[in-house]
Amino acid sequence: MNLIIDIGNTSCKAAIYDGMVPKTFFRIENPLDIFGQLGNDEKFDKVVLSSVRNYDEKLNEGLKKLAGSFIDFNLDYVREQLANGNTLFNSLDNMPDGMGADRMAAIYEASRLYPQGKLMVFDFGTATTVEFIDNSHYEGGSISLGLATRYRALAHFTQKIPLLRPMDFMKNHTLGDISTVGYDLDTALASGNILGIKFEIEGYMAANPDRKVILTGGDAVFYAGHLSKEVRHEQHLVLNGLAHIAMNNE
Repeated sequence: MNLIIDIGNTSCKAAIYDGMVPKTFFRIENPLDIFGQLGNDEKFDKVVLSSVRNYDEKLNEGLKKLAGSFIDFNLDYVREQLANGNTLFNSLDNMPDGMGADRMAAIYEASRLYPQGKLMVFDFGTATTVEFIDNSHYEGGSISLGLATRYRALAHFTQKIPLLRPMDFMKNHTLGDISTVGYDLDTALASGNILGIKFEIEGYMAANPDRKVILTGGDAVFYAGHLSKEVRHEQHLVLNGLAHIAMNNE
Protein backbone atom coordinates (compact mmCIF):
# COMPACT_ATOMS: atom_id res chain seq x y z
CA MET A 1 0.00 0.00 0.00
CA ASN A 2 1.17 3.54 -0.81
CA LEU A 3 0.04 6.83 0.69
CA ILE A 4 -0.33 9.62 -1.88
CA ILE A 5 -0.73 13.25 -0.80
CA ASP A 6 -1.43 16.32 -2.93
CA ILE A 7 -1.33 19.63 -1.03
CA GLY A 8 -3.10 22.28 -3.10
CA ASN A 9 -3.52 26.00 -2.50
CA THR A 10 -6.89 25.54 -0.81
CA SER A 11 -7.05 22.00 0.52
CA CYS A 12 -5.12 18.77 0.85
CA LYS A 13 -6.17 15.64 -1.06
CA ALA A 14 -4.80 12.25 -0.08
CA ALA A 15 -5.47 8.62 -0.90
CA ILE A 16 -4.27 5.15 0.01
CA TYR A 17 -3.48 3.14 -3.14
CA ASP A 18 -3.02 -0.56 -3.65
CA GLY A 19 -0.95 -0.35 -6.82
CA MET A 20 -3.08 1.88 -9.04
CA VAL A 21 -6.33 1.11 -7.20
CA PRO A 22 -7.40 3.81 -4.73
CA LYS A 23 -8.81 2.31 -1.53
CA THR A 24 -9.49 5.38 0.62
CA PHE A 25 -9.71 9.10 -0.13
CA PHE A 26 -9.22 12.00 2.29
CA ARG A 27 -9.84 15.73 1.84
CA ILE A 28 -8.58 17.96 4.68
CA GLU A 29 -7.70 21.62 5.18
CA ASN A 30 -4.55 21.26 7.30
CA PRO A 31 -2.02 18.76 5.91
CA LEU A 32 -1.02 17.75 9.45
CA ASP A 33 -4.55 16.42 9.94
CA ILE A 34 -3.64 13.49 7.69
CA PHE A 35 -2.19 11.68 10.67
CA GLY A 36 -5.56 11.78 12.41
CA GLN A 37 -7.12 10.04 9.41
CA LEU A 38 -4.72 7.09 9.61
CA GLY A 39 -4.57 4.19 12.04
CA ASN A 40 -1.99 4.46 14.82
CA ASP A 41 0.05 1.54 13.48
CA GLU A 42 -0.58 2.07 9.78
CA LYS A 43 2.53 1.66 7.61
CA PHE A 44 3.06 2.01 3.86
CA ASP A 45 5.55 0.84 1.29
CA LYS A 46 5.93 4.37 -0.05
CA VAL A 47 4.68 7.85 0.68
CA VAL A 48 4.62 10.41 -2.16
CA LEU A 49 4.05 14.07 -1.32
CA SER A 50 3.26 16.82 -3.81
CA SER A 51 2.76 20.38 -2.57
CA VAL A 52 2.28 23.84 -4.06
CA ARG A 53 2.51 25.69 -0.75
CA ASN A 54 4.71 25.89 2.31
CA TYR A 55 3.84 23.57 5.18
CA ASP A 56 5.09 22.63 8.63
CA GLU A 57 8.29 20.56 8.41
CA LYS A 58 6.71 18.24 10.98
CA LEU A 59 4.69 16.86 8.07
CA ASN A 60 7.78 15.51 6.29
CA GLU A 61 9.18 14.14 9.53
CA GLY A 62 5.95 12.32 10.32
CA LEU A 63 5.49 10.96 6.80
CA LYS A 64 9.00 9.52 6.70
CA LYS A 65 8.15 7.42 9.74
CA LEU A 66 5.14 5.91 7.95
CA ALA A 67 6.96 4.23 5.08
CA GLY A 68 10.14 2.57 3.94
CA SER A 69 10.46 5.12 1.12
CA PHE A 70 9.46 8.79 1.00
CA ILE A 71 9.30 10.82 -2.23
CA ASP A 72 9.01 14.61 -2.05
CA PHE A 73 7.80 15.14 -5.60
CA ASN A 74 8.91 18.55 -6.84
CA LEU A 75 10.91 20.14 -9.64
CA ASP A 76 14.26 19.44 -7.99
CA TYR A 77 13.34 15.76 -7.62
CA VAL A 78 12.29 15.51 -11.28
CA ARG A 79 15.46 17.18 -12.52
CA GLU A 80 17.60 14.93 -10.35
CA GLN A 81 15.85 11.84 -11.72
CA LEU A 82 16.31 13.01 -15.31
CA ALA A 83 19.98 13.78 -14.69
CA ASN A 84 20.39 10.21 -13.40
CA GLY A 85 18.87 8.81 -16.58
CA ASN A 86 15.47 7.86 -15.19
CA THR A 87 13.32 7.57 -18.33
CA LEU A 88 10.13 7.42 -16.25
CA PHE A 89 10.16 11.23 -16.21
CA ASN A 90 10.95 11.90 -19.88
CA SER A 91 7.60 13.66 -20.35
CA LEU A 92 8.74 16.23 -17.75
CA ASP A 93 12.04 17.16 -19.40
CA ASN A 94 10.79 20.60 -20.46
CA MET A 95 9.57 21.99 -17.14
CA PRO A 96 10.22 25.72 -16.60
CA ASP A 97 11.54 27.09 -13.29
CA GLY A 98 8.81 27.33 -10.68
CA MET A 99 6.65 24.61 -12.21
CA GLY A 100 4.09 23.38 -9.68
CA ALA A 101 4.25 19.77 -8.52
CA ASP A 102 0.53 19.24 -9.15
CA ARG A 103 0.86 20.44 -12.74
CA MET A 104 3.82 18.10 -13.30
CA ALA A 105 1.89 15.14 -11.89
CA ALA A 106 -1.05 15.93 -14.21
CA ILE A 107 1.26 16.23 -17.24
CA TYR A 108 2.99 12.99 -16.29
CA GLU A 109 -0.26 11.02 -15.93
CA ALA A 110 -1.87 12.49 -19.05
CA SER A 111 1.23 11.54 -21.06
CA ARG A 112 1.09 8.04 -19.61
CA LEU A 113 -2.58 7.64 -20.56
CA TYR A 114 -2.04 9.04 -24.05
CA PRO A 115 1.64 8.73 -25.00
CA GLN A 116 0.88 9.53 -28.66
CA GLY A 117 -0.94 12.55 -30.06
CA LYS A 118 -1.73 16.06 -28.94
CA LEU A 119 -3.42 16.80 -25.61
CA MET A 120 -4.90 19.69 -23.66
CA VAL A 121 -5.27 19.13 -19.92
CA PHE A 122 -7.57 21.45 -17.97
CA ASP A 123 -7.18 21.42 -14.18
CA PHE A 124 -9.90 23.30 -12.29
CA GLY A 125 -8.80 24.28 -8.79
CA THR A 126 -7.78 27.49 -7.04
CA ALA A 127 -6.28 28.29 -10.44
CA THR A 128 -7.47 27.09 -13.82
CA THR A 129 -4.50 25.67 -15.69
CA VAL A 130 -4.24 24.40 -19.25
CA GLU A 131 -1.34 22.16 -20.28
CA PHE A 132 -0.36 21.49 -23.90
CA ILE A 133 1.32 18.15 -24.63
CA ASP A 134 2.48 16.70 -27.97
CA ASN A 135 3.54 13.04 -28.09
CA SER A 136 4.47 13.04 -24.38
CA HIS A 137 6.47 16.26 -24.84
CA TYR A 138 5.33 19.23 -22.75
CA GLU A 139 4.96 22.37 -24.87
CA GLY A 140 3.70 24.92 -22.34
CA GLY A 141 0.54 26.06 -20.61
CA SER A 142 -1.63 28.83 -19.25
CA ILE A 143 -2.84 29.90 -15.81
CA SER A 144 -5.95 31.89 -14.92
CA LEU A 145 -8.21 32.29 -11.90
CA GLY A 146 -10.13 29.28 -10.68
CA LEU A 147 -13.90 29.38 -10.32
CA ALA A 148 -14.10 29.95 -6.55
CA THR A 149 -11.17 32.39 -6.78
CA ARG A 150 -13.14 34.50 -9.27
CA TYR A 151 -16.05 34.72 -6.83
CA ARG A 152 -13.68 35.64 -3.98
CA ALA A 153 -11.95 38.29 -6.08
CA LEU A 154 -15.25 39.96 -6.97
CA ALA A 155 -16.32 40.00 -3.32
CA HIS A 156 -12.94 41.41 -2.24
CA PHE A 157 -12.58 44.14 -4.86
CA THR A 158 -16.18 45.38 -4.94
CA GLN A 159 -18.32 46.87 -2.19
CA LYS A 160 -21.72 45.48 -3.15
CA ILE A 161 -21.03 41.93 -4.26
CA PRO A 162 -21.11 39.55 -1.28
CA LEU A 163 -19.03 36.40 -1.08
CA LEU A 164 -21.10 33.64 -2.64
CA ARG A 165 -20.04 30.08 -3.37
CA PRO A 166 -20.37 28.65 -6.87
CA MET A 167 -20.67 25.19 -5.29
CA ASP A 168 -23.88 26.31 -3.57
CA PHE A 169 -25.34 27.46 -6.89
CA MET A 170 -24.37 24.24 -8.66
CA LYS A 171 -26.06 22.08 -6.00
CA ASN A 172 -29.37 22.98 -7.63
CA HIS A 173 -28.31 23.64 -11.22
CA THR A 174 -26.41 22.13 -14.12
CA LEU A 175 -24.34 23.97 -16.68
CA GLY A 176 -27.22 23.62 -19.12
CA ASP A 177 -29.49 25.58 -16.76
CA ILE A 178 -27.32 28.71 -16.84
CA SER A 179 -28.36 31.43 -19.25
CA THR A 180 -25.99 34.01 -20.70
CA VAL A 181 -28.45 36.59 -19.35
CA GLY A 182 -28.52 36.72 -15.54
CA TYR A 183 -31.67 38.11 -13.92
CA ASP A 184 -30.28 38.55 -10.38
CA LEU A 185 -26.91 38.54 -8.60
CA ASP A 186 -26.73 34.74 -8.30
CA THR A 187 -27.49 34.08 -11.96
CA ALA A 188 -25.35 36.99 -13.19
CA LEU A 189 -22.34 35.61 -11.31
CA ALA A 190 -23.07 32.13 -12.64
CA SER A 191 -23.30 33.44 -16.19
CA GLY A 192 -20.11 35.47 -15.98
CA ASN A 193 -18.02 32.92 -14.13
CA ILE A 194 -19.36 29.34 -14.26
CA LEU A 195 -20.61 29.70 -17.83
CA GLY A 196 -17.67 32.00 -18.60
CA ILE A 197 -15.20 29.19 -17.90
CA LYS A 198 -17.15 26.96 -20.29
CA PHE A 199 -16.67 29.60 -22.98
CA GLU A 200 -12.94 29.63 -22.20
CA ILE A 201 -12.75 25.85 -22.60
CA GLU A 202 -14.68 26.02 -25.86
CA GLY A 203 -12.39 28.80 -27.08
CA TYR A 204 -9.28 26.71 -26.40
CA MET A 205 -10.86 23.72 -28.13
CA ALA A 206 -11.80 25.83 -31.17
CA ALA A 207 -8.23 27.12 -31.38
CA ASN A 208 -6.82 23.59 -31.00
CA PRO A 209 -9.29 21.25 -32.74
CA ASP A 210 -6.73 18.47 -33.17
CA ARG A 211 -6.07 18.01 -29.45
CA LYS A 212 -7.69 15.43 -27.17
CA VAL A 213 -9.05 17.13 -24.05
CA ILE A 214 -8.74 15.91 -20.45
CA LEU A 215 -10.56 17.61 -17.56
CA THR A 216 -9.49 17.22 -13.95
CA GLY A 217 -9.78 19.01 -10.61
CA GLY A 218 -12.65 19.72 -8.28
CA ASP A 219 -14.76 21.81 -10.66
CA ALA A 220 -14.26 19.56 -13.70
CA VAL A 221 -17.48 17.72 -12.83
CA PHE A 222 -19.47 20.86 -13.78
CA TYR A 223 -18.18 20.83 -17.36
CA ALA A 224 -17.79 17.17 -18.30
CA GLY A 225 -20.68 16.18 -20.54
CA HIS A 226 -21.64 19.80 -21.29
CA LEU A 227 -19.11 20.72 -23.97
CA SER A 228 -19.28 20.77 -27.77
CA LYS A 229 -16.99 17.74 -28.14
CA GLU A 230 -16.34 14.59 -26.16
CA VAL A 231 -13.69 14.97 -23.47
CA ARG A 232 -12.17 12.62 -20.91
CA HIS A 233 -12.94 13.39 -17.27
CA GLU A 234 -10.18 12.20 -14.93
CA GLN A 235 -11.16 13.51 -11.50
CA HIS A 236 -8.02 12.19 -9.77
CA LEU A 237 -5.46 12.74 -12.51
CA VAL A 238 -2.86 14.24 -10.12
CA LEU A 239 -3.24 11.57 -7.43
CA ASN A 240 -3.17 8.82 -10.05
CA GLY A 241 0.03 10.23 -11.53
CA LEU A 242 1.68 10.29 -8.11
CA ALA A 243 0.44 6.75 -7.43
CA HIS A 244 2.02 5.55 -10.66
CA ILE A 245 5.31 7.21 -9.70
CA ALA A 246 5.19 5.47 -6.32
CA MET A 247 4.53 2.11 -7.93
CA ASN A 248 7.24 2.33 -10.62
CA ASN A 249 10.04 4.55 -9.32
CA GLU A 250 12.67 3.04 -7.07
